[in-house]
Amino acid sequence: MNPTQTLPATYRKIGTLDASKSERLPLVLTLVGLVVLVFAGWLFFRALIALRPEDALRILQGSQTRTIPGWIGLIAAILALIVLHIILHEAIHGVFFWIFTRTRPKFAFRLTYVYASAPDWYIPRNLFLITELAPLAVLTLAGLALFSIAPAVWLAPTWLVITINAGGAAGDLAVAGWLLLQPPTCLAQDRGDAVTLFKPGNGE
Repeated sequence: MNPTQTLPATYRKIGTLDASKSERLPLVLTLVGLVVLVFAGWLFFRALIALRPEDALRILQGSQTRTIPGWIGLIAAILALIVLHIILHEAIHGVFFWIFTRTRPKFAFRLTYVYASAPDWYIPRNLFLITELAPLAVLTLAGLALFSIAPAVWLAPTWLVITINAGGAAGDLAVAGWLLLQPPTCLAQDRGDAVTLFKPGNGE
C-alpha cells in the first residue's frame, strides 16, 4: 500500500493522539522523556568510554575544574545545541515525509515545540513508523559513528545532541508504540500537533 491523499471509503477513524487536548498526556510524555534522557545519557557515555576512554576521562575532568565563565559558556553552548537538535530532528522527519509522499512537508513553529507534518496524506503504518523513528535512529547512529572518528573537541557536543534527541523522542516513541498495536493496513494522518489513525472498517 502506498501513501494516498484520499482516504479509502472502507476506512474508519480509530483514534487521535493529540497532546494539546489532553491534560495528562503532556505530563506523561515529559516524565517518560526525562527517564529516557537519563538512561540514554548514561548509555551513550558508556559507549564513549568504550570507544574513546582517554577522551571520555578528559571530559569528566574538565567538568570538575570548570570556572564560572566556563559554566556560562557551557550553558550557552547547550542552548545552541538544543536548537541544533530540534532543527536536525524535524528535518529528518521532513526528509522521510518527502521520500514517501514526494511532496514538500509542512514545518511549523509553536511557542513550546516545532514539528514537521504531512497533513494532506494518509500514510501506511510501516512507512509512518519509519518516519516517526527515523530521527532517533539516524542521529543516534551518526553520533556513535562520530564517537569513533571525530576530533576530541566534538565528543561532548555529539554526546549531548544524541542524548537530548533520545529524550525528546518520547512523543515519537509513544506514537510508534500505538502504531505497533494496529494492523499493517492502518493509515496515519499527521497534522503536526496530532496524529490520527484509520483502519479498514471490515476488520482487516
